[in-house]
Amino acid sequence: MKLRLYLLVALFTQSFAAHAERIAIAGGTLTDIVFAIGAGEQVVAIDTSSTSPARAQSLPKVGYYRDLSAEGVLSQSPSLVLTLEGSGRAEVLTQLKSTGVRVNHYPKPTQVKELFALIDRLGSDLNKQQHARALIRKLQQQLPEKAALTQTKAMFILSASERGILVAGSDTVPDILFNYAGVENLATEAGFKPYNIESVVAADPDFIVAPSHTVDSLGGKKKFCQLPSLALVPAAQECRLLVMDSLISIGMTSRLPEAIAQLSAFQREIL
Repeated sequence: MKLRLYLLVALFTQSFAAHAERIAIAGGTLTDIVFAIGAGEQVVAIDTSSTSPARAQSLPKVGYYRDLSAEGVLSQSPSLVLTLEGSGRAEVLTQLKSTGVRVNHYPKPTQVKELFALIDRLGSDLNKQQHARALIRKLQQQLPEKAALTQTKAMFILSASERGILVAGSDTVPDILFNYAGVENLATEAGFKPYNIESVVAADPDFIVAPSHTVDSLGGKKKFCQLPSLALVPAAQECRLLVMDSLISIGMTSRLPEAIAQLSAFQREIL
């Protein structure tokens, strides 16, 4: 009996080892979800856009997901590479595949239903189906009802310079956050579009939202609000600026309810 039990355990262990993956991830959205569905222990490397969860930050970095190098990824000896839409150059991904490493490519979600579909697919690909379904149910429970549109108007600024800004319009994650919070998005065109100084002044937002990496690169909140391209905008003059974590404000993640709550709280503060 003991020998039989030992053999069963040994076979199970060998089977598990044979199927255990060494996963490298290119794309912060993917990293967030992989850890949220309980597959984090298989991850051996992440890219620099992967800022969530905190426990992943000690892992080796393979560069920024849009500018991957095959050598950097392969140095971590992955058996599976998960790449988000926009990852790397085609020749880099081809080079990775030519070494025998499996490369799974995933579309970037821009709607809640697409986020759920991505969670479901990752759960299937990583044999974490039950965890994935549990995460989807949790998010469905945590997501609030979309608030009625208020009189509050806002603008999400992805990047800014002295000449103008790049704002988030419809079909973007910031627009989804605004919709849930009942905030009018002053940028109505699809995607991210440039606004010149005159357009920003004419829009006259009640407050501004910007990702942390943009604000930090410009020297902090005060410096951001003092940009010449925002000089004539009352919201910037009074620095009514919400600085949000870059990943949760421009990417769909398991922290979507948290992002909505942050925006809603800031809106209440300025009313």
